[in-house]
Amino acid sequence: MQVNIIMQKENENTLASAISKCLGENAKKAYFFVGNFKESGYKIIEEDLIDIKTKLFFVVGIDKKTTTRSMLESLLDYTDDVYYYSNNNLNEFVSNICVFEYTDRAYIYVSGSNISESGIQTDLSLYTKITYDLKDSLDKKEYKSQLKELQKVVDEDGFNKLDSDTIEKLVEEKEIFSTRQYNHSVMSISELLGKKGKKEEEKEDKEESNAEDVYKNDIEIPKIDLSDMSDDISIDIEIPEEESQREPKDEIAIEYDEEKITLPKDIETYEDTVSKDENDIDKNNELYDESMAGEELELNGDALDINDMLFSKADVKLNLETTKSKKKKSKNTIDEEENVVKVKKVNLNNITNLIFEVSSRNAKEEDVIRIPNHIRTMIPEFFGLDEAETQEINGTAYKVKHISLEVVNAKTDEKYKDDEAMITYKPRQSYLTFVSSVLSNIMYDEDDIVRIIKLSDNEYHMEIISKKMKEYKVWSKLCNQTFRTSTKKFGVM
Repeated sequence: MQVNIIMQKENENTLASAISKCLGENAKKAYFFVGNFKESGYKIIEEDLIDIKTKLFFVVGIDKKTTTRSMLESLLDYTDDVYYYSNNNLNEFVSNICVFEYTDRAYIYVSGSNISESGIQTDLSLYTKITYDLKDSLDKKEYKSQLKELQKVVDEDGFNKLDSDTIEKLVEEKEIFSTRQYNHSVMSISELLGKKGKKEEEKEDKEESNAEDVYKNDIEIPKIDLSDMSDDISIDIEIPEEESQREPKDEIAIEYDEEKITLPKDIETYEDTVSKDENDIDKNNELYDESMAGEELELNGDALDINDMLFSKADVKLNLETTKSKKKKSKNTIDEEENVVKVKKVNLNNITNLIFEVSSRNAKEEDVIRIPNHIRTMIPEFFGLDEAETQEINGTAYKVKHISLEVVNAKTDEKYKDDEAMITYKPRQSYLTFVSSVLSNIMYDEDDIVRIIKLSDNEYHMEIISKKMKEYKVWSKLCNQTFRTSTKKFGVM
């Protein structure tokens, strides 16, 4: 037996890396005795739990502050040997021990930190590593004795086995973190007696007083007369009497072709001399948000912000910078920074993989997989409908591309081939479809992942990955974009 004390620094000699290494070396068994198992720490460990043959055993403490339903359900996806202890009571389960057993050796890690993102990665922390040589009889006997003591904990009062029904019960009893809202209304004594107390009466009087203040009619509202628009834009503002005694401010007139606008003298005007190079934007190659596009009032080709010019206060000086100057300033700022994050743009014309969460199965269209139309406009080369033929289907003109499609049901490992499949799209339709008779042979649920691979211009490969599979978590991490009209996600490669 060998004992080592290791100091964890930020991203150096971390407990997370030690756990990852042990799981990556295909340990036969792994035991986790964790009193405070936070979801942030579990997500780090979970990346190494996918597609391993290690037999897992979890004993965890739960509480209503940090333990989430999704984490407990995820634990059950990897093993049935999950036990829990409620830390919401006076006595808590406190432990941070991880055990990894191989054929010829075993490791026990004991840490003073919680299993959280900071606790196993960035905090300054000391943890102990105990190594047993299982080829040595004395070491093997000692290891078995220590492991037996650890496993005894599940026989103690307060420890229970976790299953799906138990998770539902923990949510209902608010033993774990929940986003449910609970409204409790406690009646006062006066309400119980059917009488209004003094505070209630004062509250009603105050509400009535506030309501009267809102609808007072003795305040004059400035009026704008834009009825005469023939020659100039003129503004007739009726000013309250106390303001009319003020000395008028100097004004200047700005003539814009045939339009004339009167502005306070101390407002500065600027001329936008920045021209936009249309070649800088490739609409087929970049994602953009159409909701950012605004509408502008145009006079003889140049945009003019009428609202800002007409209704600015005279005693406020506008400090504006032209787009050109901002662009120059921004460029200089970036040049001065030592660490600049560089983002690699994806050429959407070269996309060969589309991964997305599928909608629920439509009983009337069992041979169809639908894809939102804005994905077609984002990666048009992937579908290649520009060169598709026009064909009439049920009296309606469709764009139809005939393809060869191989479909794999990853859950059962069944493969189907259809050389007469199609990609169809009806103009002004909100989606396009992959149509194949073999899709009716595959049962799938909502939010299962569909991965489509373009092998050539007319040949595609499709995989349907169930939520219940371990590899689902791998592909779900690649779905990092959200559909415009849905909460479902997608990704491209």
